[in-house]
Amino acid sequence: MSASSGAEAEIESYARALRAPRIGDAFRRLGDQARTAGWSHEEYLAAVLSREVSEREASGAALRIKAARFPGHKTLEDFNFDHQPSADRNLLAHLSTSTFVTEAKNVVLLGPPGTGKTHLAVALGVQAAKHGHRVLFDTATGWVARLQEAHSRGKLATELTKLRRYNMLICDLCRHCDYADIGIVR
Repeated sequence: MSASSGAEAEIESYARALRAPRIGDAFRRLGDQARTAGWSHEEYLAAVLSREVSEREASGAALRIKAARFPGHKTLEDFNFDHQPSADRNLLAHLSTSTFVTEAKNVVLLGPPGTGKTHLAVALGVQAAKHGHRVLFDTATGWVARLQEAHSRGKLATELTKLRRYNMLICDLCRHCDYADIGIVR
């Protein structure tokens, strides 16, 4: 076994011990690039660690987005501002930074059906998840059913404690049947 392959085995072992599998995947590719480009040891190490961190963040964001139970994946870039010219692009860009989540402020999207409220709520939720926030989505009737069921099992306090772990709860009142279920007459 050469010194190089011994070092490679050690790096792979350390990557597993640190639960940082991307280091085990990236160190060879980046090592070749570092030798070719003449990187210092510090530059090489920074590149390997940067790859681990960015991929870990992306993986975490993907898990948070999946756990949020969105009805689909929506982005602000996909929003059709031509169909909703009154939507304030600057305000939405600011909201996409998720500072309102960090500041524990509420956002309420109002408008008639078909104006893009659900799209915007999901897009802001996706952004919040990408910024590291735990998000949970449901319709108004879904939230009511969830809380009623917890109450009927005598677990309402437990359910509310679970919900407090989320940084952002999205309550969507989007379908006509949701309006009828809560007594709103159209």
